[in-house]
Amino acid sequence: MRRSILFTAALATGLGLAALGATAQQQDDAGAARQPVQDRMSVAEIATMLEGQGYTLREIELERGRYDVEMIDANGMRVEAYLDPVTGEVLPYRDDRDRDDDDDAGYDD
Repeated sequence: MRRSILFTAALATGLGLAALGATAQQQDDAGAARQPVQDRMSVAEIATMLEGQGYTLREIELERGRYDVEMIDANGMRVEAYLDPVTGEVLPYRDDRDRDDDDDAGYDD
């Protein structure tokens, strides 16, 4: 009898913790996207917009709350851009080399 009570209590505790973990995961996933899905342009809409501007698409990813797009322009040049997920506008690109804390920031090559 005592074993079945302990087993039942342990099972209930485990299921409760699993449900709590699932709820926390859902909240993290919702926060990571930053923009509600209904507000974001779809990948198809982004693709249609860019192809209408003359680009040939290679890859579109939703990364860190923005679209990371790789494409080829009309001159055959490879282009990378970050796009706002709601408006589709090009966002400023910041390369790791653009950081202000470079060791050689004060030196001219």
